[in-house]
Amino acid sequence: EVLLVTMRTPGDDFNMVAGFLFCEGIIQKFKDILSMKYIGNAEKAQQENVMLVELASHVSFNFEEKKRHFLSTSACGFCGRLNDILSEGIVFIPGSNDIKVHASMLYALPSLLKSSQGLFSETGGAHAVALINAKGELLHVSEDAGRHNAMDKLVGTMLKRDALPLKNQMIVFSGRLSYELIQKSLMAGISFICSIGAPTSLALELAEDYGITVIGFLKKESLNIYCGAERIIHE
Repeated sequence: EVLLVTMRTPGDDFNMVAGFLFCEGIIQKFKDILSMKYIGNAEKAQQENVMLVELASHVSFNFEEKKRHFLSTSACGFCGRLNDILSEGIVFIPGSNDIKVHASMLYALPSLLKSSQGLFSETGGAHAVALINAKGELLHVSEDAGRHNAMDKLVGTMLKRDALPLKNQMIVFSGRLSYELIQKSLMAGISFICSIGAPTSLALELAEDYGITVIGFLKKESLNIYCGAERIIHE
């Protein structure tokens, strides 16, 4: 049985799968996964496109219901049944995080993100998501042709390190900020999100509902504050 089919940039697949399962409320910690392995000819890397995941016995979810949901929504950018996940309490609510940052530090993030995008430098066709601390220091960056996959890779990496929730840290996205990226950030406990591009109206509605700061059109000399302005210090 296949749960989900997605198009991704090969590499860091195990973290991507773990991050996806976490962001969809299927698992709550990395140890909920007993094993992950590719199915196919291990001698041919191009065949490593199907992964088998074995979950711990205590992890339960309706496979057929999830499968139908993913097949019907995976291409539209409205990923995940957030209301169901929230009702089950499987989420890190970030609204109370007390992170505050100086606006001058935010202006340095576009160049920091660009300098860390190795895959983009080589191909010109990859999105990136960077985890930044309150001092403006780069903690981790993930890349993928799909921005949602890049976020799953980052969340999976932090889940494996037992570093969730990502309290008092920021996320910087290289492109447009969609609803599903806010959802994944919410699941990971992020309260401060920056994007080089524009946020969608649906993304902003979700961010406002959960006290998430959103910065869009971030450049070296300008930015737009859409919500959560109380976390930004103007000098």
